[in-house]
Amino acid sequence: MSQLKMIFEAQHTPLPELTIAEGFRLRTIADSELERYNALRISVGFSPWDAERLLKFRSKVLPDSLFLVEETATGRFAASAAAETTDMPEFPEVGVLGWVMCHPDFAGCHLGRSVSVAAMHRLYEAGYRAFSLLTDDFRPAAVKTYLELGWKPWLYLEDMEGRWRALANQLNRDFDSLGCSEHFTFPMRIN
Repeated sequence: MSQLKMIFEAQHTPLPELTIAEGFRLRTIADSELERYNALRISVGFSPWDAERLLKFRSKVLPDSLFLVEETATGRFAASAAAETTDMPEFPEVGVLGWVMCHPDFAGCHLGRSVSVAAMHRLYEAGYRAFSLLTDDFRPAAVKTYLELGWKPWLYLEDMEGRWRALANQLNRDFDSLGCSEHFTFPMRIN
């Protein structure tokens, strides 16, 4: 089954304010921290990466844009997200919020929101005025966060409306309030 896509239109929607919960700090991840990054990936059900896979990923991440929220007292990797170049060749003007994850031990601290907003600000600074992301039907908490941040569902395949209707019902939201669209007009990238 294809992943769900969402779009953030920064030319129409103000960027959310970046806040970090007390006891945590925002920074970027160094390549030398792959083992600790993999521990975070595994905690959310993603597979670990080797150095080659990280290097390949880095080629599409904007400079200084693999964000991390770290627990200050322990140094534990709590959440991560990346600001990336497009993953849709037909839309080179659309930046990507990618690989958002939050360790289950920190659920409820809004750290996934924090790293997402950091990446969104970085995309905007890089000249992108539209951002995309991929998510899944089985991640309603993440979808709820994205909707609260101003993201809109993109009905890019025939089965999307039914899937988004089911998610709206699961989130106790009216489907029409999601702002779904089949078509978006993307502004040119600035810079």
